[in-house]
Amino acid sequence: MRTLFKGGTVITGRGPKRADVLVEGEKVRQVGRLILTPADRTVDVEGCLLFPGFIDAHTHFDLDVCNTTTADDFTTGSRAALKGGTTTVIDFACPNKGETLAYGLELWHKKAANCHCDYGFHMTIDDWNESIRAELPEMFRQGVASFKMYMTYPAMMVGDRDMYWALKELRHLGGICGVHLSLIHISE
Repeated sequence: MRTLFKGGTVITGRGPKRADVLVEGEKVRQVGRLILTPADRTVDVEGCLLFPGFIDAHTHFDLDVCNTTTADDFTTGSRAALKGGTTTVIDFACPNKGETLAYGLELWHKKAANCHCDYGFHMTIDDWNESIRAELPEMFRQGVASFKMYMTYPAMMVGDRDMYWALKELRHLGGICGVHLSLIHISE
């Protein structure tokens, strides 16, 4: 099905511009003035701003932490995201200490089975050993190239030495890593 959004202001990386947008299925097919391609439906969006789909790169859906579970799962969280214009969420796949990265990724894909928008994952690394290191190339093959490690929360902490070696390996593979840390303010 082709939908033509006519007369809006499209927000682009170069700034706003007055344009029509032709969408076919879920893909933008054309952006420009006076699109003549036939459409199944035309929507007058004059006076409206048309944004690309937003990406929320830090969600925690259906996450068990500190003896509680986050309020939203993938169903409710993704519905809320879409209502606000977010079309992609990137959640944290969080295997527990002692579990493999593959197990964590598989579990999070199951949790996301009823997701209503596009999704991807960051992978939490809370253990560092030869088995975890050996799993990293497969994580990249499955589309996970960003990771998170913790210097706080004992159940998730990775020691300094292990973090150093993990960061070196991630750099070698072309990945990125966020680090959750606690800052302590000491007053005199």
